Amino acid sequence: MSGGASEPFDAAAATTGATVLSGSVWKGASLTLPQLYALVQSIVAARFLGPDGMGVQSFIAFCEISVVSLLSTGLSLSLMRYVGELRGRGQAGELRDLVAWGWRFQAIGAVIAGVVLGSAALAGASPRSAWALAAVAAVASILHTVPTAVLIGAQRWRDASIVGLATGTAATAAIVLVLAAGGGITGMFAVEAVLTVANLAWTSALGRRALRSIATAPRVASTSVRRGARSYALLASVSGMVTFVVWRRSELLFLQHYSTSSEVAFYSIAFAVVAALTALPTTLGDVVSPAVATLFGAGSTERIQRSYARGARLLVFVSLPVTAAAVALGPETLRVLWGPAYSDAGVVFLILVAPLPLIPLINYARAFLTGIGLIRVPLLILVVAAVINIGFDFLFVPRWQAIGAAVANVCAQLAAGIPVLAYTRRQIGRIHWEGGPLLRAAIVSALSGGVAWAGVRLLGGPAGLVIGLLSGSVVFLALGALLRILPADDARWLDESVGGRYVQRWSRQ
Repeated sequence: MSGGASEPFDAAAATTGATVLSGSVWKGASLTLPQLYALVQSIVAARFLGPDGMGVQSFIAFCEISVVSLLSTGLSLSLMRYVGELRGRGQAGELRDLVAWGWRFQAIGAVIAGVVLGSAALAGASPRSAWALAAVAAVASILHTVPTAVLIGAQRWRDASIVGLATGTAATAAIVLVLAAGGGITGMFAVEAVLTVANLAWTSALGRRALRSIATAPRVASTSVRRGARSYALLASVSGMVTFVVWRRSELLFLQHYSTSSEVAFYSIAFAVVAALTALPTTLGDVVSPAVATLFGAGSTERIQRSYARGARLLVFVSLPVTAAAVALGPETLRVLWGPAYSDAGVVFLILVAPLPLIPLINYARAFLTGIGLIRVPLLILVVAAVINIGFDFLFVPRWQAIGAAVANVCAQLAAGIPVLAYTRRQIGRIHWEGGPLLRAAIVSALSGGVAWAGVRLLGGPAGLVIGLLSGSVVFLALGALLRILPADDARWLDESVGGRYVQRWSRQ
């Protein structure tokens, strides 16, 4: 039996809780650290550019990210999913042909992105050079999704993460230096363009190496695989467009039209901080899609059901203290780091952070549906939520500006998320929530958040943030261990996956 033929058993058997957790660590680093880089860049830019300049920079970046997302998400999800499923089926030899199709498809998207953003520069959008450099970065970013999808689908989390971490570190340092030297908005986009091209070259080399190792007996993809990948990419692209409205910063378009650059900056900063907070708990959801696709290809339905229930419980456990800390410390953190001129972003932040305990859980459910190939019903739900989002944007943004944008966004996220949770339960099965530990976790999180808020309230400024964070953390750790806030079965699973008996101290045996 050839190496390709031995793949189905090895791929499914190798997809375990430990590998998912290991992938979560790398994926968490690849999501969390870039979010931190972005926040550092935002803080420095806010200081050098001021609210109006910050608003202009945020809008150009939003347009670039939006174009990249709209033109690449569908193909990226399709490739990622089919890499995992074909490995699970033992048909890894078809991947090279499928990836070649992906390159051709994304090349078209890259051209469109370059034309769209380049046209803005030619039409006189200011600063013109920044728009042109954003076009270069968008082209490289779209092409970059092909090798990244290969690495993620093959669960090569280290390779998929290390490039972005390295170039992100370099970009942050370079942007700080450029802004200090007076490079302004154009300098920021020049740094991004150079490092995005470098990122593409490096990741492409890693993707080729991974593909050689998992597709040792190349053959032409079957008609059914080609048709399935194209169909899934098309539906995922439509879903990506609707996702852009509900889950991205689409409100910036309304703020740009109805409000000022300062309001754009307030909303953008608050949204970026909430995105950073959700990056870590959302990591598990991103990691499970290729793992679920591999298990689905191998027919391991029971493992999929068991993994969904455990992951959902653990995500809620993580999200509760994060939400409490965010509410307690968030507004003062924004005022201290970005400066008093951005204090209005604090109210926007509190609105956006309100549904935080649900957001990672919703993304997790969507990741499972992606893994098992269900996309039509989630797409219909997103379409309805997008209509609600746009309607609320027209209603709220002209009247309440950034605050209205935040309210509209939260309403749309809930409209998109709650039905998805219900649909996932129907498709995968019920979750036994372990009500006792969940209630204790909520109480401990609320108490620790209250202690953190008291520290900020009494002292204020950097000292208040430090004391609040430390005191809240001590209370959470002490009460969490005392009240045993983790379900026993989940604690045992975590300890078996990471080795040791560290987590079981937080559960009742």
